[in-house]
Amino acid sequence: MSTPKLLYTIDQPHGLGELYFQWQKGESHSLLATTGTDATVAIHDRSGQLMERMKLQGLCAGMEWDNDGDYLAVITPNSNNVLLWECHANKKLNIETGLREPPSCLSWAYGEPLLAVGTSKGNLALYNHHTTKRIPILGKHTKKITCAAWNRDSILVLASEDKSLSINNSDGDTLRMITLRDTPNDLQFSEMKTDQRVAGENTISLIVGKRTLYLYNLLNPENPIELAFQQRYGSIVTYKWYGDGYILIGFSAGYVIAISTHIKEVGEELFQVKNHKDNLTDVAVLNGQAVTCGDGQLKLISLWNNGEVCGTASPAGGAARAVWSADGRLLAAAGRAALSVLVARLPPLRAAHGTRAAALTSLAEVTVYQCIAIADDPDAPAKSEPVALATYALPTEPSAIALGAAHVCCVRGALAWFQPLAGGPPRRRQYPANVDALRVAGDYAAVLFQGKAMLHSIEPPDPSQPEREAMMFPEPHMQEAKIVDIHLTSDFFIFVTDMGHIEYFGVEEWRSVSRARHSCGLRALHADIGGARALLADTRRRALVHAAAAAHLADVAERDFDGVVWDICLSDRNVFAAYTAERADTYYYAANTIHGSHVDFVASTNLLPGHIPLILFSGDAYCYAPGGNIVKVPLESHNTSGLADADTEKRLANQRKHIEKLLLLRRFGEAWLFCDAVDEEDMWRKMGEAAIADLNVEFAIRVYTRLSDVAMVWALEDASHIEELPVLCGMLSACVGLGSAAARWLEGGRAPLAALRLHAARGLWARAAALAAAACPDRAPAVTLDWATHLELTADYHEALANYEKSIVTENTDDIKVKEHNAKCEAGIARMAIRCGDVVRGVTTAMKHAHDKTLLKDCAHLLEEEKQYSHAAALYDHAGNTEKAASLYIKLKSWLKVEALISKINSPSIHLQYAKAKEAEGRYTDALKSYLKAQDFESAIRLNLEKLDDIDEAVNLVQESKSVQGAKMVANYFQNSDDPTSAIKFLVMSLCYDEAFQLARKNGKLQLYGEILIQTSQARPEDFRSLALHFEGEKNHLLAGKFYFHAGEYSKAMSHLLKTGGEEGEGEDEAISIAIDAAAASDDERLTRRLIEFLLGEADGTPRDPRHLFRLYMAKKQFNEAAKTAVIIAGAECAGGRYREARDVVRALCAALRARRRPPPRDLRRALTLLHSYILVRTHVRRGRHDLAARLLLRTAEDVSFFPTQQHQVSILTSTVIECGRAGLKHEAYHWARELMQPQYREQIDPKYVKKIESVVRHAPRGAPAGEHGAACPACGAALPAAALHCARCQADLPLCLATGLHIVKDDLTACPECDFPAIYSEFVEMLQEEPKCPMCGEHVDYRRLIKIDDVSLYLDFNPSE
Repeated sequence: MSTPKLLYTIDQPHGLGELYFQWQKGESHSLLATTGTDATVAIHDRSGQLMERMKLQGLCAGMEWDNDGDYLAVITPNSNNVLLWECHANKKLNIETGLREPPSCLSWAYGEPLLAVGTSKGNLALYNHHTTKRIPILGKHTKKITCAAWNRDSILVLASEDKSLSINNSDGDTLRMITLRDTPNDLQFSEMKTDQRVAGENTISLIVGKRTLYLYNLLNPENPIELAFQQRYGSIVTYKWYGDGYILIGFSAGYVIAISTHIKEVGEELFQVKNHKDNLTDVAVLNGQAVTCGDGQLKLISLWNNGEVCGTASPAGGAARAVWSADGRLLAAAGRAALSVLVARLPPLRAAHGTRAAALTSLAEVTVYQCIAIADDPDAPAKSEPVALATYALPTEPSAIALGAAHVCCVRGALAWFQPLAGGPPRRRQYPANVDALRVAGDYAAVLFQGKAMLHSIEPPDPSQPEREAMMFPEPHMQEAKIVDIHLTSDFFIFVTDMGHIEYFGVEEWRSVSRARHSCGLRALHADIGGARALLADTRRRALVHAAAAAHLADVAERDFDGVVWDICLSDRNVFAAYTAERADTYYYAANTIHGSHVDFVASTNLLPGHIPLILFSGDAYCYAPGGNIVKVPLESHNTSGLADADTEKRLANQRKHIEKLLLLRRFGEAWLFCDAVDEEDMWRKMGEAAIADLNVEFAIRVYTRLSDVAMVWALEDASHIEELPVLCGMLSACVGLGSAAARWLEGGRAPLAALRLHAARGLWARAAALAAAACPDRAPAVTLDWATHLELTADYHEALANYEKSIVTENTDDIKVKEHNAKCEAGIARMAIRCGDVVRGVTTAMKHAHDKTLLKDCAHLLEEEKQYSHAAALYDHAGNTEKAASLYIKLKSWLKVEALISKINSPSIHLQYAKAKEAEGRYTDALKSYLKAQDFESAIRLNLEKLDDIDEAVNLVQESKSVQGAKMVANYFQNSDDPTSAIKFLVMSLCYDEAFQLARKNGKLQLYGEILIQTSQARPEDFRSLALHFEGEKNHLLAGKFYFHAGEYSKAMSHLLKTGGEEGEGEDEAISIAIDAAAASDDERLTRRLIEFLLGEADGTPRDPRHLFRLYMAKKQFNEAAKTAVIIAGAECAGGRYREARDVVRALCAALRARRRPPPRDLRRALTLLHSYILVRTHVRRGRHDLAARLLLRTAEDVSFFPTQQHQVSILTSTVIECGRAGLKHEAYHWARELMQPQYREQIDPKYVKKIESVVRHAPRGAPAGEHGAACPACGAALPAAALHCARCQADLPLCLATGLHIVKDDLTACPECDFPAIYSEFVEMLQEEPKCPMCGEHVDYRRLIKIDDVSLYLDFNPSE
């Protein structure tokens, strides 16, 4: 409901003073009767024009229209007659009441023109205008009758100043008298709400004393209800019934309240509002609309929204009272002698054409709106909402309107007016009957009346085409049909009939261009802007979309709707909205999809009351709103709210829903953007499947490329080249797994091969064979062959055999492909013959194809399953599967055939079967050979022991195979042979430790048992513990400690071993060695400390050999301490003259450190360098390389203090002088000869060298010393003497060559393959060619094993730790 619009105002229609008025009742409801202080009654039409004015004999005391609106009755206090005006004949009559006193009130009965007139003296007169019969009734009341009311059952109720109420029948007879406590007024009839619904107006209501509301129920006369209200409300001015037994009451203080008359709710206020500040003068209610008058204003309230004010008006002259017209569209209000008529509710007349809409904005006024901005309009960006273009006055109040490209049209009855939008007088046209519908497009108009339609030009046609003036429909071929709806576009006139005809008439061609017929009658037609698509509603309550070009129908839904609007946006031309009063449902019409033509529901949008969609453009519905406005309503199907929600989960959920709507609307481009934002594989796949279903192959390829689905992309690319629609739909249906649909499409199209492949893929072989026989005879044998193969796999062997036989080709048998095909068929026949029990046929057929090994094996397998072992073995033999053949021959006990095959067999299982058979025959030697070939060593051992009595061979087999059971058998043999030592050994091998222990203890062989256990990897700690406890009891500390060590009890082991080490004897070294292993294995520092104290002699004052301490440090990976100990050991060895042993100790430690990628300490490397250099001297002297010997001796002499005894030092210095002399190094020889002449050395020089050394000292060399041969530093490349082992430039300690003693060379590097010490490649090769023995480790080395090494860093130790 909106604010009323003023239609017209009549100023002082009856002079100054009070003004009274009433609207005409009945269907015409177009006249307004007014009266006032001028003693006249005026009749006005709806537009306010005065039609009649009647002079009265006095002021009007009352007037009332009859219920059909044909008669107006008027009474005055100065006459006892009633003035009756007949509106149709404009005739006035004076009716005598038959009573002498003037009338005081009057009321018309329902159903007939029966008038009840009450008088000022309480009398009653009844007048029937049809019969002119008058019934005067005297003494009805004792005082003035103030008001009267009829109900629909012709019950008359009268209220009088005598404070009584009379209930009468239509003849005036009194049925009941009711006494009241005060003067009554405002008498009304209505229906009170009760628990049990009773039809009819059963309740009398009236105001008593202006304070209470009295309710009298005719069905419950003993219990009347009188309702009183709060004093602050003031007195009751008036009240009105509405709805289902509700009453709206207006009070003088400005309050309005609503109450219910239901017995359980009586007395409760539904709502209460104060609409007016000072006073309230009137209330009017009609069909849920209410208006209150007061303070000179009108206020419209919503009765169904708790009395909310929804509009106000301030008419000229104020508003003391108001009355609704019978149709509720007009509201008349009067105050201070002025009458105002307002338009409260317009009929929802509207129309649309293209981007424009028209709406009735007053009773005779139409406004045209531009709803959608036009592209070439400079103000287009600003036109986001509908804009009123122009308002046109109509010549009459229309019953329908229409809008065209150049005209706005209106209809009233059988007349139509065509108003040019550009201006000018309207063109009037009359039709044969009242117009039911009007459509306008271009220069033509179409009207529907009485089941017929007329198409005519609006302007006079071209004289050369007089037939275009007008044309009537339906045409002769459908004369019995009635047209039920029409539509007109610039190209087509479209109509539908109650017999299901759908006709397209070409306006340009002026003839029918398309005809179709539905299976039942049609009710409505809703076409799009071009007429290409139309939604039809039939008599079975079905909605269908009809596309004239495709000539097919698509079901929408079985539901009723008020109308349909199609989207006029080109990209959304398949979108339409079907609407009712409450909502609009958005649909998408998919003309060509893999599912055929169909309609998809997208979403529902709730509509406000009274909103009617007229235009749909890209998801925005432009709706007619009450009052003639046009508003834009975004449809829920295109709604984008919530897509940027801050809550991630809500945002993603909204985006997923939006993607689904976009896919239903086929807006794939927008859907891509949102899928990219969501980035979920399921959504991508949904979009890909939707694109495929819509035949949008290119877009589907994009989607599946994004998903990296290569197979689908390839399939879609193949389908993109298909031009025939059924074939394309079939292929795409197959892509998304719709096999049945794909088959229907392909069979309907011209693609029998594709349909054939599809049927085969789906396993529908009968359909495939039938299709092949009908459409592709050359493919029929192949299809039958495939069908037979399928039947074979499903175990339907008889049918498979029949199809194999049927698929054999008898023509062109020399063709290679035919031969291959027939070979497959015969192979199937062979298999199926065997399956069906025809073994001979199967074997014979298989042997025809003896070259097909696979077939022979398959048939042999089938024969084996059927227990036809003889035939199966023969086929296996022909197929080359000798092992399987031999196995079957063994089952058949055909030993001769087995012996013929046994040499070709490698299968252990066959040999095992053969061996068992031979053993059973007593041929043990042959059985033994087969057991060995089958690797059944236990059986072979058993034969050697029990049958062949070859214990040596049995022992060898046990040792080779490590067989536990075999060892047990040998152990039992030795036990029986009284050889406990061997028995113990083999009991341990058979894991019978407890038996071995008992046997060893029994025979005093526990130590032997322990040694055997140590050599066994599967021994248990408890077995060693048992031995340890035994030897502990015998005080054998060495063995007790040894076996405690192997049991993992290192502390006990250490205690016993140290006791053994403290005793003199041969077991001390073994005990110390085991103790070292125990300390290393235990990772217990306390045990290590105990052992070190023992080795250093702190416990008993007797230090042990340092080698033990060195080994302990190495075992504990304490390499620094091991290095120090190694140097000490080396010194001790040197003191004894054992230089090679000293060198080996140091070398072993260096090798261990290098293996762990740890650089050896400098002292260790110094010791190794000096010792190895000194050892190499003899080798070089023997080889005649005195230069190398001299250089190595010079290095040794420089550090001669390393050697512990002075005698060794003198010997080294003497050798240095002699070798330097031989090498020509005279200055160096002179230097060290002088050193030997020192007093501490002179006395110990070997006498045979004294004179030679003295001679060197006496003959000092002249000139400068000769330069030393140089070689580049392998670390930094700096020039360096070949014998120098330290680079001053990079401060690197260089490793020496194990062959020459010089430092290694980067470009000529190798290493010993045994000890991995570096060497100069060329020198090492030369040395090994003379003697194939490494000078460092002493191992035999073939020079051909040497390889050059490019990475010198593997042997360089930079900045070694001390």
